[in-house]
Amino acid sequence: MKKNLRKWQKIVVVLAIMVFTLPALISTAMAQELSRRTQWAGVNPLGLLFKIYAGHYGRYLKNRAADLTIPFFYWHPVDDLVILGGGVKYHIYKDGDGRGVFYGGGATCCHVTWDYEWLEYENYTWKQKTERITVFTFTPQAEVGYRWLFGKHNELTIAPSISLGSTVGKVKSSTGEEATYGSSGFHWGLGLGLAYMF
Repeated sequence: MKKNLRKWQKIVVVLAIMVFTLPALISTAMAQELSRRTQWAGVNPLGLLFKIYAGHYGRYLKNRAADLTIPFFYWHPVDDLVILGGGVKYHIYKDGDGRGVFYGGGATCCHVTWDYEWLEYENYTWKQKTERITVFTFTPQAEVGYRWLFGKHNELTIAPSISLGSTVGKVKSSTGEEATYGSSGFHWGLGLGLAYMF
């Protein structure tokens, strides 16, 4: 009888330990699973309104207190101008947990191709001339935004942002005409970073 009682006591103790430790183990495993989602890849759907095809890759740094984002885009604003760009951005999260208000800076490098056309009076006739201008520009910028995390396991994120930058490098023809897009000066941008986290 005592042997059976001791056997049942052991079983009860083991079951009690399992009951009390299992939730902790599960929550720890869930936390580890969530903490594994430190990277994301996404698009900026807002850019489509301006014929900008933009994407980005990002990852958390410093235990989610900051992130590093690599944006890239293709823009064909007018028939004779194409801009390819890419860069890097560093953001710091105000609350240090990878969500909410963030601020930071970065830089973008662009390859601008402009097929400039103009009329020139030559030998008593007007002739159409074409000049292909290829320029690399560099834009340091500051950015502020807000990141939300969605989904059962925080697998989706959206991060609207606004940026202000100053472009170095002129897109200018031999006649002195400057391109309307992509040339030097102050520029602002809007982002709507929709991404999948993994």
